[in-house]
This record gives sequence, structure tokens and C-alpha cells, in this order.
Amino acid sequence: MFRRPPPSPPPTPLGIEDLEEEPRPPLISRRTLTRAAVLFVGGIAWGAAVRFADSLPVDAGFIGFVLKVGGGFAFVLAIALVLLFRGFEVDRVALAAFFAVAGATIGLSVGPTVPPAVVVTGTFSFVPSVPAGLPTTEGDLECEWANGRWKIGALRASPIDGFVPPPELELDFLRKTMNLSDGDGSTLVAVGNDAFVSPPDAPPRGEGDRSGVLDLVLLQVDLESTPEDPLEVQARFTWDCPPPPPG
Repeated sequence: MFRRPPPSPPPTPLGIEDLEEEPRPPLISRRTLTRAAVLFVGGIAWGAAVRFADSLPVDAGFIGFVLKVGGGFAFVLAIALVLLFRGFEVDRVALAAFFAVAGATIGLSVGPTVPPAVVVTGTFSFVPSVPAGLPTTEGDLECEWANGRWKIGALRASPIDGFVPPPELELDFLRKTMNLSDGDGSTLVAVGNDAFVSPPDAPPRGEGDRSGVLDLVLLQVDLESTPEDPLEVQARFTWDCPPPPPG
């Protein structure tokens, strides 16, 4: 007698019964070790570049900012893409992150740097025209060669005669600021690139701004200044600095 075959089970939704999980490759293999080595070396290179950029003068700080933000964003984005498109293999991502961070840590510790800032003694003259009747001041000058020692970072002059109390003059070539302050309620300032432009009749600047001439126009900004304090100071400032010592 003919027997009817048993009915087949109903198909599961979406036909997922035919899908089989692909076997995962081993965590430690030649391929993963090669990737780890690349990430490790890349981390060292990135850390060394950041260390070098951080040692540059402050007016070149954008280089370090770009390296830190750009490199960090690229690394996080790469991890996110790997997790999204290659599956959430957290162990492999953690291993990659470990080698990259370890390399960056080494690079930040042993990367190259430029020579640090150094201060030498130069000379200056300060010839005021406003207020009228003030004497000329000449004396020693602190010349700070910025990190790298290829350009002047700041100049600090000894107390300027004719004021009571005598103020000190500081010119910051990196931040483009200058101020004449007595520390007792009077501070005159000038800011911006235009304040550091030599007058047309001045001789050419020395290499790295080691010497030059500026026509200063400083305005009073201290709210605690008194009527006796000047509202404006104009003067011709001349300086000469020796070269920096070898790095």
C-alpha cells in the first residue's frame, strides 16, 4: 500500500534557515600582525609629529591643533566604519586601538623637538614724541629667541625714563602685542600686525627680527589709570640683539 510522505516543515521567515555563520579567522594571524605593525608604526609617526609641532613657536600652534584634531577624528572614524561594515568584532578593534595608542605614546615621548627659547641681552633706544618733552631712554634689552631660535619672540626693555613710576616696555612678536605698563594702574597697549610694521625710512630688519626700528603708538587701556597717566604714547623704538647660542 502506497504511503504518503510526511509533510515538510513550513519555511521560516526570510529564509534565514539557509544562512550559516561564516567561520571567523583567527585573532592572531599573519594578516592581523601586519596590521598591528602598521598601526604601531603609524602611531609612533603621529606622536612624533605632534611632539615636534608642540615644540614650535606659539604662532605655529595651528600645526599641532590640526594634527591632534585631524588625526584623532580620522582614527575614531576608522574604528566606527570598521565596526559598522565588518561586524562588531570588538576584540579586533580593541587590539588595533591598543597598538595605535601604544605607538602614539612612544612617539610623544621620543619624537624630535626644536631647541627651546633662550634669552640674550641686547640694546635699545626709546625716543618719545608724545607726550612732548620726555627724555630718550637707552639701555639693555632682554631679547627672547623663540623656540627653534630662528626668530625673535619677545623684547623686554628696562624701565623707560620720564614716567612716574617708570614703566617697562614689552613687545611680543608672536602674539602681535606690545604694552607699556608700570604695574601701578597705567597700561598702554598696541595690537595687530600693523603695530609691528617698520616705518618707510627705517633700515631693513635683521635676520629673524634681531634688529630693527618701530614707530610705537600706544593707547591707555587701564581702567585704574589716573589723570596724571598718559592717554597716548608715541615713540621710535630701535633695538639690536645678538644671535642666539647654538641649540
